[in-house]
Amino acid sequence: MAIITLTTDFGTKDHFVSAIKGAIHSELDSPTIVDISHEISPFNIQECAYILKNAYTHFPKGSIHIVGVDGEKTPETPHIVVFVDGHYFISANTGVVHLICTSIKPDKVVSIQLPQSKETAFPTLDVFVKVASHIVRGGSLDVIGKPFSDLKEWMK
Repeated sequence: MAIITLTTDFGTKDHFVSAIKGAIHSELDSPTIVDISHEISPFNIQECAYILKNAYTHFPKGSIHIVGVDGEKTPETPHIVVFVDGHYFISANTGVVHLICTSIKPDKVVSIQLPQSKETAFPTLDVFVKVASHIVRGGSLDVIGKPFSDLKEWMK
């Protein structure tokens, strides 16, 4: 079974991280979940990218990386899945994936459009977990999204 990593700015003082892990366990039998960090400074995309860039290459190909930093969906930052360098990154289109993989062209990018999905204040739990679970089960990205070509580049 694929590894699911979590990188967030949620901290570990409250229920957010445990709720995400509980939801993953509810979706999958015996998932492997690895915490990369939950201590990213709030909304700090550059810090998140630095930590994730230095960690993800040590995971096996096929690993799924949930990025819960600035994950709210807006018209400017839709939810996306990027398959690049043999890894899946699930996040909002904030520029984080561009910073992680600056010299590698993504193999596939889709905007997440789950059927019967509703807007939520906790997309890492309500959207990203469902997408990661779908991928772990061998599901196609074409089922959960449409091709997306407007991957945001990080600008200062």
